[in-house]
Amino acid sequence: MQWAFLILALLAGLSELHTGTFYLAAIAAVAFVTFLLGFVLPDEALLMTFLGGLVVALVLVWLIRRRFARRAGLRDFDLGQPVTVDRIDPGTGRLVVHYRGTSWEAEMPAGAAPAPGAAARIVGRTGNRLRLAPLLEPPP
Repeated sequence: MQWAFLILALLAGLSELHTGTFYLAAIAAVAFVTFLLGFVLPDEALLMTFLGGLVVALVLVWLIRRRFARRAGLRDFDLGQPVTVDRIDPGTGRLVVHYRGTSWEAEMPAGAAPAPGAAARIVGRTGNRLRLAPLLEPPP
């Protein structure tokens, strides 16, 4: 039975290399440790050892990722960037702006929407929709 854990460790490790998922790395590590423990533990204990180690490893990975996600706080480099209003989409009433070589949906808070060709700046983002504010100075 212990050889099944070696095969699981190899498959999870290879899958992790292709997907970059830390959870698969945790499964691969626990499966490999269980394989090594198979030389000293009876087969009946291996499954419980694997399941217990899996729960501990997955909780640790989840806690570590959650902690680093809060600490990272990376700045959104799109904030403050100028955009050009292409048109107002008649179906949704949202602005369509040109930014980074493509068209983006955008919205402006209260007030009249700028005319096509006007400049604005990005003040936020909701999913793939940009939130804009009027640009006080012309873009460089």
